[in-house]
Amino acid sequence: MKKFIFSLMGLTVAASAFAITPADPTDVSWYDSHKEDGFSRLNYTLPRVDTEGNELPNLRNLGFRVFTDNDQLFTFEASVYQDLSFDMTEIYYWIYAETGYDFNGDHTYFYRTNWEGFEPFFTWRIGIQAVYDDNGTKTYSNIVYHEVFPQPALPKPKTPKIDEWVDAQPTHIHPEDNFYMVSSLIGFTLGTDIMGNPVADDYPGWQGDEVITGECTYTKLDPEKVTFSIFTDNDKLFEFTSDRFSEEEDFGLVLPTTEIPFGYDGYGISEADLHFPQLTNNIQELLDNGFEVEPFFTWRIGIQTHYTDNGQRSSSDIWYMEIFPQLKPASEVTTTSFLADWSCDAENTYMLGNFLGGVNSGYYLHVIDKATQDTVLVELVEPTHPQTEINEQGETVGVENPIPGAFYTVEGLTPGATYEYYVIVRDNLNRSYQSVVREVTLPTSDVTHKPGDVNHDQVVDIDDVTALIAKVLGNDNGICTICANVNNDNQIDIDDVTAIINIVLGNN
Repeated sequence: MKKFIFSLMGLTVAASAFAITPADPTDVSWYDSHKEDGFSRLNYTLPRVDTEGNELPNLRNLGFRVFTDNDQLFTFEASVYQDLSFDMTEIYYWIYAETGYDFNGDHTYFYRTNWEGFEPFFTWRIGIQAVYDDNGTKTYSNIVYHEVFPQPALPKPKTPKIDEWVDAQPTHIHPEDNFYMVSSLIGFTLGTDIMGNPVADDYPGWQGDEVITGECTYTKLDPEKVTFSIFTDNDKLFEFTSDRFSEEEDFGLVLPTTEIPFGYDGYGISEADLHFPQLTNNIQELLDNGFEVEPFFTWRIGIQTHYTDNGQRSSSDIWYMEIFPQLKPASEVTTTSFLADWSCDAENTYMLGNFLGGVNSGYYLHVIDKATQDTVLVELVEPTHPQTEINEQGETVGVENPIPGAFYTVEGLTPGATYEYYVIVRDNLNRSYQSVVREVTLPTSDVTHKPGDVNHDQVVDIDDVTALIAKVLGNDNGICTICANVNNDNQIDIDDVTAIINIVLGNN
């Protein structure tokens, strides 16, 4: 690489000049003889200039590399190419300048075909990249591809599912050291056929309790190319790290990672279940003993399967199990009441099979006065039933089971007071699962409902605009609905956002 010397403040400094970067190849095309004993040919033009249009100092140092599909570097084998004495991935001008039998300045031969019926060495495209060797310093152009065939679409993996969730109660192992053992576990099932092969979503599988019999056609996936990931709450990807899975590297899993290979059986991970050491949602005892901990997730955990082949990638849908009530921020707040809402519309939830129908099972809403820590309310709330309708026979119809979740209006509260509230769902075995704790402050009775003051801080500013936009987008964030209806059309929408912006800007 060329260098120049200059002096600055008495110091002599060596700086590198810009490297010579070859221009991109042009006129790329493909010819295939379509015969097993024939040949294929990649045609191209290697410009003899750099990216600035300057002529290259030494053409003998100009070469090329060939890539297939998703940037897969092609190796020219000496057993195939008589111009080579050993396998190479970079072919320079000096190699073919005299003979040019296998390689030429504008084309390269491949002694195989990609025609239908023969084993291809690429599936949809082939490309070329220029390389320039300047005294041992190599620079490369962009890869210029020619798409010979349509890019094949990868099959989508069959959607997995979570069958079980177990959260062990924190165990006080060494009281003298205040050391707790915590862990949780999910049991899962990836999409496989009855022989345990991973499959695409065209696999019919099991229909209720019946097994598909007879001949059926479906897509098997290469197990080496299948992985799965874990998600929490709102599509938050879980990362397996060495501080929690330190022994995994002994089993061939490189950490950190967000994906686990299909069939991997290492420390805490098997084909059927996955342990999460040092993670729990049973954090109350830890909090009571001075630990600063957050729950592993607040309401749901999910799983997704991936299939990666030839640089392409496809993924199944994320299958979630909703385990804890998804308690939303308070809404419809007045001086003496608010709406507590933990309704949801998911059917693949642990609550359907385990929390509903028992003698003591159900949702228990707890409301606490934050200042006094007195319990204001403990209410057993029935699950919200789905939308029903009357059929032609006059019968009420709907889904057989209630959708998990509910809502409840808490009334008779003190104006201006701050309340904490949470929901505990109790299962058929009397085990309890608690939501996050929310907080709401009620306006006082003498507060003026100022148009645009949606957060009730007696000032109309950009914070109110942000809060109202969140409401319009569907986030129930406990705003003053009376103040939010700025244009008095009895609807809270984008027109009210515009009206508040005008107030903030000083326009009536």
